[in-house]
Amino acid sequence: MRRRLAAFLFAVATGVGVAGQSSPAEAIDPFTKGEPAALARAGYAALGSIPFGTQHNSRDVADLLRGEPLLWIETAHFRIGCALSSLKLQGDGDWVARTKKEIAELRKRLPTLPADCRDLQPWLRAHLIALRCEAIYAEVRATLGVTDAMFEAPESRDPERVEYLGPGPHLGMSEKFAVLLLQKGSNLARYSRRYMGGRETMEPYRYCPSGGPHVFAIAEESAEGRMRDDFALHTQLAYNLTWMLFDGYRGTAIELPAWLALGLSHAQARRISPRFAAWERRVGGEGETSDFWKWGDRARGLAKHGAFEPLAALIARTDAAAFGMEQQIEAWAFVDWALQHRRKELMGFLHHYRDPTQSAWMAGRTKGREERIAACWSKAFGRDIAAVEAEWRTALVRGRK
Repeated sequence: MRRRLAAFLFAVATGVGVAGQSSPAEAIDPFTKGEPAALARAGYAALGSIPFGTQHNSRDVADLLRGEPLLWIETAHFRIGCALSSLKLQGDGDWVARTKKEIAELRKRLPTLPADCRDLQPWLRAHLIALRCEAIYAEVRATLGVTDAMFEAPESRDPERVEYLGPGPHLGMSEKFAVLLLQKGSNLARYSRRYMGGRETMEPYRYCPSGGPHVFAIAEESAEGRMRDDFALHTQLAYNLTWMLFDGYRGTAIELPAWLALGLSHAQARRISPRFAAWERRVGGEGETSDFWKWGDRARGLAKHGAFEPLAALIARTDAAAFGMEQQIEAWAFVDWALQHRRKELMGFLHHYRDPTQSAWMAGRTKGREERIAACWSKAFGRDIAAVEAEWRTALVRGRK
């Protein structure tokens, strides 16, 4: 069983897309009316009553969290419960422009959606969340270089001809990924206590029970209410979903390396907006704060002054919650560079390292993980860690992306 608390910290106060007072959720989606043809065009498997997490469904969640105006959407890869408040499409220009593009994309799937939406009502926000979730899934799938067809019907594969990619069709997971967006932090605490391993928290939280689906839950009141900011919420969603999706690749027999999980998640989140930084911290502990969100400039400065630790030392770290600010930036800087210049090699390392048939080999061996990293790195990159590090540091110091 693995769980992480994702603490959200802001670099600047933007006042972007701040949610107002909530209104009662509409019983019927105004854009699809729940009609099968409209749902198919939108790419949805279902609206309304759907399965959700381990041993609970949408009705169980609604009964537990009475007062949350939950709307339920099941897409090709996600089960989503959304109770986000209405908000106005105004404020920060970057956020408004991005959201207008998303609405234009959404209109291809929901043609009854007005072209000029100024009010983001609950159902529209739920559809936007579904769009964002699937967009992040597509990004991760493209980064991995895989297709959905590669994961279909794992029981029918010939093991001598097709490499084992995990027990299920969702990047190797049997169940779809679950996302819950609430209004009240107290309800997030209630849900996490009941269904996320007994840990009560009001902060953004990921949870992966043994044999169950990954779940990410967040509330508008999380991070002292900053999740009412839609740009911040989108960034946080990208960070945590990226982590969950890569962590689900080829199953969960072998845990995703901390440096790689952090680097991939930061890279995806910063493509939404670099002004907000999300990172791991110990449950119940305090996260670091920083007003310096321009990580590219900061990374070059840290590298020039020898403040980054050797890459091998960073890779050897196993607890993401123990990464300080400099280790967070280093993990992002290396992974972001590798995604641009050595993506095939980086994803090759991940693929080899996550081979579920190697879990027994690693179990109980004090040096099993270190040996596995070295072997997979050499197989993927054709060079040792120090050689790849030298190439990256040279590019970083010279300011090359």
